[in-house]
Amino acid sequence: MIEPYQYQQQNIDEIIDKFRIHQRLCYQLNCSGGKTVVFSFLIKWFLSWSTQNVLILAHREELIGQAEAELTGIGIGSEPYDGKRKLKHHSKVYLAMIETVSRRLDKNSHFFPNIGLIIVDEAHLLSFHKVFDFFPTAKILGCTGTPVVSKREIFYKCKFCRNSYEIQTECCDSETDEWTRPYSLSKIYEDIIIGPAPEELIEFGSIVREVSFIKHYTDDSKLKVDSDGEFIAESVEREYGSTNAVFNVLLNYQELSIGKKTLIFNSSSKTNLAVYNKFLESGYTNVRMFDSVNKEQSGNRKELLKWFSQTPDAVLLNVYVFAVGFNSREVESIIINCPIGSLSKFIQVASRGCRTSLKIFKDKYILVDGGGNIDRFGEPSITRDWYSIFHGKGAERARSINGEDVHSCPDCGALYPKQIAVCEYCGFEIMPKPPRVEKEGTDVLQPIRPIPPPRAEQIYQYTLRMEEDINFAFKIMVNQLCDMYRFYRVSPKAYSEALQTGELDKKTMGMIRKCYFPLISKSDIQTKGRRTLSELLNRTKKQLEKYYENRK
Repeated sequence: MIEPYQYQQQNIDEIIDKFRIHQRLCYQLNCSGGKTVVFSFLIKWFLSWSTQNVLILAHREELIGQAEAELTGIGIGSEPYDGKRKLKHHSKVYLAMIETVSRRLDKNSHFFPNIGLIIVDEAHLLSFHKVFDFFPTAKILGCTGTPVVSKREIFYKCKFCRNSYEIQTECCDSETDEWTRPYSLSKIYEDIIIGPAPEELIEFGSIVREVSFIKHYTDDSKLKVDSDGEFIAESVEREYGSTNAVFNVLLNYQELSIGKKTLIFNSSSKTNLAVYNKFLESGYTNVRMFDSVNKEQSGNRKELLKWFSQTPDAVLLNVYVFAVGFNSREVESIIINCPIGSLSKFIQVASRGCRTSLKIFKDKYILVDGGGNIDRFGEPSITRDWYSIFHGKGAERARSINGEDVHSCPDCGALYPKQIAVCEYCGFEIMPKPPRVEKEGTDVLQPIRPIPPPRAEQIYQYTLRMEEDINFAFKIMVNQLCDMYRFYRVSPKAYSEALQTGELDKKTMGMIRKCYFPLISKSDIQTKGRRTLSELLNRTKKQLEKYYENRK
């Protein structure tokens, strides 16, 4: 029988405790930490004592399917509703898309009877609370990995004393200016339960860490932003659809991700197609694409996902389609070819590779960020102050231009509003952003964090799980050693020099020894016909030789 992990049970108990005094709660748990498991067991607890029904709301069909499968796994039947047929009421748990539920309730407010608990999946999306008033007595749990929304709300601030007001008024003998601040989920939910930080989940073995690389495909200082902080599509398309940006996607795939199951996120359908064609021109046959515009190239979605699942080195290009509800555990590499203005969207995109896998050895995944997103938000696995974010404590910014608050251009002396960064008369920039364009073909790219060498204990545990022998463990070790040369972008010249001086043998043998002896000391792994240290060194060198031959 499936049971929740200890941290999941602790979160379930905390939710139950807080439901004694609150009606609407938000629950935060990192992507792939098991939110579906948590709310499934919460439903099981609720049904064990209540005569009321449960309604699960989602915005994607995939999320409905995942919730249904999880409930079935713990012995709870459920009834998905797609709006095309009548409810049969054969279960006390209903699952439905939010738009379907909203349309149905507008016609019949009692369509879903006797609801006592509502579960919202991906609660950071501001589309669910519009139906909450139909269920005034129900307990509501909004689940999300990122309790932050991109929407901003307007308020007014005095330019002199800096006091804030909800409506425009006069203060200090002057009319207040219009400002914006982050919209907070605390306006919808009364309190928040925060799950373990990513570091804890990594230590626990629920997720794997990213190995991050920053690659500035284009000059993001030229991107334009709207009043809500989102990048304007036309400016993104102009910069990220360029020949240089498209080339860099291919380059970084070849340098860091070739041979690995890879997801590539592009900014638009046009760029998606351009990158796809670039891969085809370069002779890659393991590449597919999907978006809503290029339907001829995209093909059938279900067949595409089946192909991706069955192809070990598959490369799948998309435009945010697979940012949510896409749960392939074998994804080993994420390439982001776009700037993302929303923290929640960035984490969703960047975390598609953090799931653990039983099919392949996976203790990390590659994250190549070509959109300046890690500069804006930090790596997806860093610990964030979700409590403050939930309560809307974020950057405030002026929304309208105040023509009275001016500064003088140091170049021509003209006066212009302080909220404008460029002089309207001579074009002088007060604080110009330095361009971050890298030349086509640049291969200087280092991981953000140090990458540890192969670890014997991890390899040992995986070998046991797969019921394999010691030689299988050695294969994993050799692959990881070769990956380190790939991850640290050791140039062909540096590799050749280390080979000639003997430094390559010395360093590689040192890492092999640290893994070799702990592995052969394990009595529960079959050791028949095991390899010697020198054989493993030669195997590693042959694999590296092949890798560098392909880079020429």
